[in-house]
Amino acid sequence: MADPSGKIVFDIGRPLIMAHRGDSASAPENTLLSMERAVEVGVDVLETDARMTRDREIVLFHDETLERTTGVTGRVGDYTLEELKQMDAGWSFSPDGGRTYPFRGQGLTIVTLREAFERFPEMKFNIDIKDRDSRAPRVLAEIIAEYDRGDSVIVGSFHDAQVVAFRRLMPEVATAANPSEVTRFLFGVKSRLLPLVVKHCEYRALQVPIKYGLIRVVTERFIRAAHERSVAVHVWTVNDRETMEWLIEVGADGIFTDNPGLLRQVLQDRSLI
Repeated sequence: MADPSGKIVFDIGRPLIMAHRGDSASAPENTLLSMERAVEVGVDVLETDARMTRDREIVLFHDETLERTTGVTGRVGDYTLEELKQMDAGWSFSPDGGRTYPFRGQGLTIVTLREAFERFPEMKFNIDIKDRDSRAPRVLAEIIAEYDRGDSVIVGSFHDAQVVAFRRLMPEVATAANPSEVTRFLFGVKSRLLPLVVKHCEYRALQVPIKYGLIRVVTERFIRAAHERSVAVHVWTVNDRETMEWLIEVGADGIFTDNPGLLRQVLQDRSLI
């Protein structure tokens, strides 16, 4: 639940630079190269996605299917880790709209969570459970425990049940609100009935877009209400300076971005770094 000490998760006194799938504007998403480039920029958190292979290993992969990034057809969960490692994770990345594919054949592979923890032992990770497989939260929890990373990760999911299951396994690890919890919190803010609608928060962060369809989510009131409950507000996915500037002004605690270099420059321009 929200930290009773009143401390915001991963608080460093300014918005966190949260690299969305690594520095995914400059390198293929969720690869070690993308994460290395983000770390070189000086990000605070590496955001990534967790999916389970057929042989129950956790790999960092966003889509359910492989085609968009590797060119291979089929579901991630239908392949073993050994089979996935044969695929080219740089196959589809093109910085110029399909004219060139500079990372094809450069040895970029699908990354396991273990590899990422080993490569970046000092980094904080934001991990999104993408699988609906009920075994995924337990496998993820086992790896986090094995590498003693409970204090340096925050776990979320777009699937309510996965977040609930993970909390039961690792109640001491920070989690983000699941979609139902976000909806309830937002309704409470907009209706001004938040104390009645949300009695307590089992989550440490609300990770949300600025707008969801026609609904405005992130406002100063929304952020203030979260902070009153020791809950961080992390906003996705922001790639333009103007929006970054506004989020800094209204007190967002973290900004997910494909272009962490730009966000770092904005923070530097404001003397926040």
